[in-house]
Amino acid sequence: MNTFLDMSFTGIAWYALVLFGASYIRGFSGFGFTAVLMIGLTMIMPVAEIVPLSVALELIASSGQSVTIFRYVDWRKLAVLLATGVLCTPLGVLLLTLVPDLALRAFVLVFIFGSSIYLIFSRRHHQTISLGNYLLAGAVIGVANGATALSGLALALFFSLTDESPKKVRATMIAYLFLADIWAGGILLASGFYTGDTFWRVAVSLPLLGLGDWFGSKHFASVRPDTFRTVVLWLLLTLSFAGIFVTAATLLAHSTMLSNAP
Repeated sequence: MNTFLDMSFTGIAWYALVLFGASYIRGFSGFGFTAVLMIGLTMIMPVAEIVPLSVALELIASSGQSVTIFRYVDWRKLAVLLATGVLCTPLGVLLLTLVPDLALRAFVLVFIFGSSIYLIFSRRHHQTISLGNYLLAGAVIGVANGATALSGLALALFFSLTDESPKKVRATMIAYLFLADIWAGGILLASGFYTGDTFWRVAVSLPLLGLGDWFGSKHFASVRPDTFRTVVLWLLLTLSFAGIFVTAATLLAHSTMLSNAP
């Protein structure tokens, strides 16, 4: 595993920029941290190093926000989303064994991209979502998490359909991702993905994580509800488009390698 000492100055600067941007977006919206890190850092770090780093930093950031978001979390709906999500995550993992990872990721990203465009331009009114639809949404988000690790984007897309207040949406998303990351972090730890280098990288990342998260939270406090929903949809649009671009570039690179193989 490479540490920051093995990176060039440009690599370290890019890491710092991506980390601050991901932290700011997370502090503002409650989601997007892992997506930004995955999209931004794959050119300088292996995915196997980004995932445990992201999970650990997200857990730390959520712990720091727990006092301020606790009273806004919709615990009943969170429990429903988590219950069906946990039950259906293995289905996503099973799907991953049957369909190539990049194909699944591309499908989910294209769906989120298209849905975001529709919601931005459709003038659709937000509505109250039934408990049954929360159960269904939790199942879909669980499958997406098991197959592609894109549960945050899927969760944000679902909440953009509801009439919940921005404070409740943001707090519930942070709580959902925190609890999901505890499970994921335990699996990663048991599987040996966390090493001394990982914990060192987490430690030196904390100042930028805290700074970006603080600025994002301060910005959220001054934003009107309608503006928040608009920003979330445009953020989903941007992240899904960037993810599609990175996935397409990866597929092209793989096909080029195969065509050049003897």
